[in-house]
Amino acid sequence: MTDFSTRLRRATMVEHREAETRSFISRLMAGEVPMAGFAALTAQYLAIYRELEAAATRMRTGAALVAAPSSGPVPALVAGFADPALNRVPSLEADLAHLYGSDWESAVTVLDSTRAYADRLRGLAATSPTHFIAHHYVRYLGDLSGGQMIGRTLAKVYGLGDAGTSFYRFERIPDARAYKVAYRARLDALNLPDDQATTLIDEAQLAFRYNAAVFVELGALHPENPEDLASAA
Repeated sequence: MTDFSTRLRRATMVEHREAETRSFISRLMAGEVPMAGFAALTAQYLAIYRELEAAATRMRTGAALVAAPSSGPVPALVAGFADPALNRVPSLEADLAHLYGSDWESAVTVLDSTRAYADRLRGLAATSPTHFIAHHYVRYLGDLSGGQMIGRTLAKVYGLGDAGTSFYRFERIPDARAYKVAYRARLDALNLPDDQATTLIDEAQLAFRYNAAVFVELGALHPENPEDLASAA
């Protein structure tokens, strides 16, 4: 029988690939997006992670689990995903202060696609353990995997070094590989009934689509040909 973590990874491969191959991301990795585009992406991440980490706090403290159905994930297992060592909000705020200056909060703009993503997190991930785990998996396991390479590349191509890219570094997780192994084991230990396993997979696929939508909107704001933006105005 296939482990649930393997089933989840396979079930989200298409959505994952489509999100990470968006033109905005490939151009960003090549240094072909202006610094303003990189800063805008960082701002979108802050809006997303504020909601996800607020949900994590609810899961960790049990605030969202009081009414969880008995057939759902065991509360202790759910709380185990909400590890404070993963928290990205302080790093994102530091990055934005570096990229925009001390008045960064008044400088950033949250896109419509980001608001839709954040609304989903606030509405379901903060109250449903199954939906929370789906979004948690998509974001943090990605950050600990390809996100590490992305961070190093962006630091180099934009000449940032450590400043401005602390989001991509997990100072409290010294061994990302071991952490991911333990994370997948935690997924396998959920032992979800079929309907909830399907719900989690469906929500993870949706999470990748939310990410892709953010990249699409950023790509429209920072097109490959600036003339495209001028003609659309």
